[in-house]
Amino acid sequence: MKKSLLVAIFIMLSVVNRSFAQADSIKNYLMDALKIMQTKSVNKAKIDWNAVQRKALSGVIKAKNIRDTYPIIKEALNALNDSHSNFYEPEKVRAYTLGYRATGQSFPVIKSEMKANKYAYINLPDIGSFNNDDWNEYLNEFYRQVNLLHQQTPKGWIIDLRENFGGMLYPMYAAVAPFLDEANVVGIKDAEGKIEYFNYKNYKFYEGKKASQYFIITEKQPKKIKRPVAILVSKKTGSSAEFITAAFVGQKRAVIIGENTQGLTSGNQEYKLADGAFIALSIGNTINREGKEYAKVGEGIVPNIMIKKSLDKNETNQSYLSAAYRYIDQK
Repeated sequence: MKKSLLVAIFIMLSVVNRSFAQADSIKNYLMDALKIMQTKSVNKAKIDWNAVQRKALSGVIKAKNIRDTYPIIKEALNALNDSHSNFYEPEKVRAYTLGYRATGQSFPVIKSEMKANKYAYINLPDIGSFNNDDWNEYLNEFYRQVNLLHQQTPKGWIIDLRENFGGMLYPMYAAVAPFLDEANVVGIKDAEGKIEYFNYKNYKFYEGKKASQYFIITEKQPKKIKRPVAILVSKKTGSSAEFITAAFVGQKRAVIIGENTQGLTSGNQEYKLADGAFIALSIGNTINREGKEYAKVGEGIVPNIMIKKSLDKNETNQSYLSAAYRYIDQK
């Protein structure tokens, strides 16, 4: 009888201990996420962290597992007021890292052609994959098409970002690097005011002095392009595509044509949590070669030449192209 009672007590204590251990694990997971936000967010100095933490901890009391913290983390991210930070569940991260074809998605389509036999047109589509093979394919295809256009000795170039809502900056920046006239033309400014410029050299993408990405190039990298460049943007142009747009602000023989861009002009960094989920956190605001910081959410980048949209898409498109042709012809 006594032995049975001892066994029952032991089982009960084991269950209680496991319950406490699980509760601690859930709380620690949440606190790790909050710590990342508090130390890295571009808006960290503007946030009442005691209030954010109190609200988060009051919600975690009812959490039975780590997944129950996801809505709490998302709410805390919303409190950062950057309109750009996000949270990705582990299954979304797996799809994100596997790439387009492995997950049955269509690969970004790069389109190019000669317009009026003298203007080289190419679009730069968004790329939302965290897969190196995807990045290499994207970059090599862009270079291939640029080289083909280059053979036709265009008078000028048109790079279309109108449908590009963002994604991964690394391959996009490497793609347009031959069109940029100098180094240190775009970067981020963090909450402490530290500026870190992005660059691409010898197949490597640099964040400041650190090479953070190496590309495998099978196509010939285009030579520096010195002809006039027209950048087409719209209200859809966002996030990483806005970094690309900002890189051309102030460049001689380059013009930005269209509408104010989307206004998600902050740089996101991915942080992996214990269960494989990602926090994509805004850690700095876009800054251009002239030192201008794009810190206001929704303001976007103002084009040099504004285009008024028409109800007729073809008419609007022609307005864009005509403005690009005129600019190139004048240079």
